Amino acid sequence: MYYIPLTNACTLIALSYMALKLRNLPFFERFEPLMAPVLTGIASIILMLLPFPDDSLLSDLRYAPLIMAGLRFGWTSALPSTLLPAVYMTCIQPPDLLLHIGEDLLLPAVISSLFHRKEYDTGYSVIRFTDGWSICAILAVCRLIVHGQFFYVPGFYFWAAHLFMLFLSGVAITVLIYMYNEDNRIWMVQRKLELEAKQDGLTRLPNLRGFLDIAGRTMKGRLIAILMIDIDNFKRYNDTFGHLHGDQLLRDTGQILRSVIHEQDYVARYGGEEFIVLSHFADEAVLVRYADHLCRTIEAYEFYGDDYIKTTISVGISVSQTPQDELQKLIDEADRALYHSKLSGKNRYTFYSPHMSERQKNA
Repeated sequence: MYYIPLTNACTLIALSYMALKLRNLPFFERFEPLMAPVLTGIASIILMLLPFPDDSLLSDLRYAPLIMAGLRFGWTSALPSTLLPAVYMTCIQPPDLLLHIGEDLLLPAVISSLFHRKEYDTGYSVIRFTDGWSICAILAVCRLIVHGQFFYVPGFYFWAAHLFMLFLSGVAITVLIYMYNEDNRIWMVQRKLELEAKQDGLTRLPNLRGFLDIAGRTMKGRLIAILMIDIDNFKRYNDTFGHLHGDQLLRDTGQILRSVIHEQDYVARYGGEEFIVLSHFADEAVLVRYADHLCRTIEAYEFYGDDYIKTTISVGISVSQTPQDELQKLIDEADRALYHSKLSGKNRYTFYSPHMSERQKNA
């Protein structure tokens, strides 16, 4: 009886390993909201096809992929992941079809989604093992209640079998979480190495080449905003205090910008005294507060020589209108908006509008 569920668990782990490798493909990254539910649903169906003891309360491990979808993405992915398995179950017409769909598919999807954390969306936070065990325990109790056996006291072998299944499902989910966390750790290390290879030597921010690579991948399939930032009166500052202080001003400004931008955004040194920010915000009202916060933060900071030359920044903002907008077009538009900020008195932000003239020279 026990070697069959172990075989199911091994199959589940193998399927999850394949899914982790597939998710690193460019095609999957681009269509992740669609591909994640499809792959999750297929994995659940494959687990249904495997043999399993008919007298097991937990049936099989078909719910395990749904748990991972709920933990990783929340209900927006977990609930759509139940569609393919539900269609398959409808086709084979098992006894108590609606009950099986509810407790084998919908219940795991809903309960696991309740343990989803917003920080998981960034890919930088590890999924907690305790969440996986908690979900498995809740599902086991719910199944016992649904079947009217929670207060039923059968023989030793009944509870031994179901405790074994609870343990097996918990271990399987733990392994899946570990595989996901480890894959994420490797991804983060690789990304860190990529960033270091594309880093500006003075400010230690990503350079323009690194920024273009990151921004090009990020903007596929979503709306973004580009913020071009220029240090006001930098040439005068450099001429007055010397290049060493000028370099320190660039370093300080870069680190301040890095510390105040949103955790999902990216800042890089564009060149000279200019910086560029990729923002995941596309709402103009949010960007107004965002850009104003950047300007006020730099203005409030006490740089060397502020008594003589007050350090401020000017910002130009361009927002993509469709996910298919070209990155270079957004950068050019933000550059024109920045030029307008410089002409309008500096220490301010401006949104791009089509009537703005081509930028001809630095302010």
